[in-house]
Amino acid sequence: MKKFLTAIAFISTFCACEKVKEVEPGDNTQSGGKQIITATVNVASKLTYSENTPGGGSGISSVWAAGDKFYAIQDGSTVVTFNIVDGVGNTTATFQAETEGVTELTEWKAVLGGHASVHGTEIHCGFTDQGGVLSSLNNYNYVVADGTGLTPNFDFENGEKLTYLMRIKLPAGVKCIEYTCPALFKVTGTGAESTRAIGDNEAYANMPTRTITLASASSAGDPLYLAVPAVNHSHTFLTYENSAGKHQYKNRQTGVIVTFLNDTSDDATLSNGTVLGAEGAGNDAPKSDLTNKGGQIGTFDLSDMTLIKRPKPSDAVEVTSTNQSKTWYSGAMKDKASKLTTYWAPFNVGADNNYELGEFYAYGEVSTKDNFTFSTHRNRHKAQEDNYYDVIAKEVTGTDITYCTIAGSRYDVARVKWGSAWRMAEALEWHALGQQTHSVTTLGGQQGVLYNSAIFLPYIGGVKIGTAIVNNKNDESSNSNNSGYTPLSWSASTIAVSQANSAYKWGYSIDVQASSGNEDWWNIARCVGLPVRAVLSSSTRE
Repeated sequence: MKKFLTAIAFISTFCACEKVKEVEPGDNTQSGGKQIITATVNVASKLTYSENTPGGGSGISSVWAAGDKFYAIQDGSTVVTFNIVDGVGNTTATFQAETEGVTELTEWKAVLGGHASVHGTEIHCGFTDQGGVLSSLNNYNYVVADGTGLTPNFDFENGEKLTYLMRIKLPAGVKCIEYTCPALFKVTGTGAESTRAIGDNEAYANMPTRTITLASASSAGDPLYLAVPAVNHSHTFLTYENSAGKHQYKNRQTGVIVTFLNDTSDDATLSNGTVLGAEGAGNDAPKSDLTNKGGQIGTFDLSDMTLIKRPKPSDAVEVTSTNQSKTWYSGAMKDKASKLTTYWAPFNVGADNNYELGEFYAYGEVSTKDNFTFSTHRNRHKAQEDNYYDVIAKEVTGTDITYCTIAGSRYDVARVKWGSAWRMAEALEWHALGQQTHSVTTLGGQQGVLYNSAIFLPYIGGVKIGTAIVNNKNDESSNSNNSGYTPLSWSASTIAVSQANSAYKWGYSIDVQASSGNEDWWNIARCVGLPVRAVLSSSTRE
């Protein structure tokens, strides 16, 4: 019986079984040259899964089920389907396929996994549309094995395992789960290759986001099962060289974003999310390369997570730009800013009302913390000089400028905590908002700026540096010009695209002047803590 051990254990070993039938070349030829090929396999793939406690320990067992099938590539050029003919309810089964041109020298490459699909001479192993329940793993536990001849014996126990399985212990009150799977495998006659492992400099809109809807709201500790590709979910080192010497940075992949919602994606009023693989995402989080961990299972205990308030997309406030007087942009970019339609969240991430600050976050981090310093910034990278940061943003060539953005990525706290409907606002969107009719007012005892009589942005009186909120006009590290502006929110944008640029370490944040409500911009060190106001992902942007 096939079994997975918990807490990242390896698949237990099974003995390969003997072929059930020796077939001579003339025995399996039909009229018209078609052949019936009989194969024996010693481990299940599209399975009937069940929890079990072998020897008193927790595990997962599986057996072959009626209707099971798998694909195999014949001599690197033809994909055929093998269907089960014997062995239902066992861990070893016999399969048959109808094809032609098979000899004793024929080479086979077989793929187990019910969600695999045929694309010409390739077999693709995808990880989308999972059901989250134990039985859904039958489609996503991919294994590749070789075989030869007229009666191939596919030894899947020693085959290449492409999947890492996750048992997630849910927080209470979850009804819908959003998740991303940032890679798939394509299998050819020569083997398996990871493809579409989306990097941070690719279009975030290409990340396949799927939902799982539960029959009823979860209780704390209820299990959810997800399969993810066993690829590198951490980073790849690249080296850039400038006048100051060589500077390494990390070109990170997207990881696996999971967001828990208390209702459907459109109607949820509570949510929270994490990046599985990020720091603090679970006691068995894949913090590094999973390439050699195919076939293992890890447990992620998120049962203590608290869902936070989340606006419905229908609660977003529409702002259509009619004027752009700022000179920061010019020409066509300024014209673009005058035609934006943006849908703003009614309150900050981590807040319950529009007059509350919500949580403070460092740029590119998706969880709050107590101490905001360079040494505690999770996306720092110290090369030859201090204050050099990893490249975590996607480069965008605009009409007049080139900038970087983390909007919609694993580094966007609004996207992670509120789900794919929301993202951090771009610098251009903040600029357009700043040109709207606005006034200084007080709501809920908190002074701030009210735009279009609908969007209230509270003052924060400073930034979080270290463990304290620091009035930025007295702190050089916040890059203030001592004129009394107070930072309001991170944008998703950075203003430099290269470490050769002296301003590379800065993020871009909006400031609001308490006396008049006029807005301006300052470059803030990315390790500093600021609130975040989001917009709908569907908002028009450059």
